[in-house]
Amino acid sequence: MINERIFKSGDDMLAAMVKETIERLEFAIATRGHASIAVAGGRFPKPLFQTLSTARLDWSKVTVTLGDDRWVGLDDDQSNEKLVRDNLFINEAQNARFVSLKTSDSNPEDAIATVSARLRTEMHWPLDIVFLGMGDDGHTASLFPSSTPEALRKGLYPEHGEVVAAARPTVSPVPRISMTLPAILNARYIGIHITGQSKWSTFETAKNGTDIEEMPVRAILQQTDVPVDLWWSAENPKG
Repeated sequence: MINERIFKSGDDMLAAMVKETIERLEFAIATRGHASIAVAGGRFPKPLFQTLSTARLDWSKVTVTLGDDRWVGLDDDQSNEKLVRDNLFINEAQNARFVSLKTSDSNPEDAIATVSARLRTEMHWPLDIVFLGMGDDGHTASLFPSSTPEALRKGLYPEHGEVVAAARPTVSPVPRISMTLPAILNARYIGIHITGQSKWSTFETAKNGTDIEEMPVRAILQQTDVPVDLWWSAENPKG
């Protein structure tokens, strides 16, 4: 069941998400000795990362990865990894560990086996937290309905246990790499953060339909094994 967490302002949502995240990380460290979190790129996560970076917890026991990334250089402003390193791995959080989705391969298709093995061995599963965004087309992570049917199926239903899949959606100017659906669902908690009326309308459409390949976020919203919070506010944080 989806827990809809609705806020009057982006700042209120940001504060609540920071509190939720810190509490879950602290609980994981206290009970299991370590914590693992997959985060998303985009506009909203930047203030989330910056605020989280000031939290006083044992970041050396926290391992961070991404739900997806663009296949660009790590100094490229389109890189989600750059966003994380520049805005989360600072202040108190500079001792956290990061597991990259990128390799030196020229395309993501050639990196699937390497990155899948890396995530299996370097992340603690199930992941304690997975944060996702959602596009107006119903994509989440880089599971896009505009990818080729074969590529989307590899992301949704990997045949050989791959943890990541390549994506070349028509709406993206660059290739991408994404966690597969089973990897995303191998989590103790999932949060989807969205803002604005357009995204709320997309969420309503997604939760009331059944075609996962039409709107891949439905696979997250309609499963019942992992608790899902839908975080929404009308606007982004001002900070």
